[in-house]
Amino acid sequence: MIHTFSIVAHDPDEQAWGVATASKFLAVGGVVNWAQAGAGAVATQSYAKVTFGPDGLAMMANGRSARETLDALLADDDDRELRQVGLVDARGETAAFTGAQCMDWAGHKSGRFFTCQGNILTGEETLEAMATAFTSSEGTLADRLVAALLAGDNAGGDSRGKQAAGLLVVKPNAGYGGDNDRYCDLRVDDDPNPVRKLRQLLS
Repeated sequence: MIHTFSIVAHDPDEQAWGVATASKFLAVGGVVNWAQAGAGAVATQSYAKVTFGPDGLAMMANGRSARETLDALLADDDDRELRQVGLVDARGETAAFTGAQCMDWAGHKSGRFFTCQGNILTGEETLEAMATAFTSSEGTLADRLVAALLAGDNAGGDSRGKQAAGLLVVKPNAGYGGDNDRYCDLRVDDDPNPVRKLRQLLS
């Protein structure tokens, strides 16, 4: 079970797509975070169906919108009510789903170019804080994603505690040597304060 909170987002000026996540779950970034430049980003959590990541990116890379992609992913999943997923597509349009069987508190909150989602949270205030931080902060997409994650963490976050966090940001040809799109891929897999450590690593 991947009980967590996350944000997926797009910055059209930077031509970047990204996802950030935190949880009381070992190495959460290795499961939740998926992104591809020119396609979009996906966060898959709560009894996470990991194939939602690569399958969702492939659909969006082929021109499907975030909403069309989400509908297609859920249509083929008999356990959809256990899932939680957030997507942002190549154009920055978003879609999110919180299944009826996700554990309380669970929900999502979307805005322009981003969507936040979480389950087993202390409450809705976690997502409210994330949305406010993302829309009001400055800097690169990576900076704003981590600002949102930190705000959610400070507002309550995962009701079970803290363990891991991850950040993935992609841009065309922005990886090491210009050979891939992996601009920023940071993970804190096991730490008492993983989001603060993630911010330190990004700095």
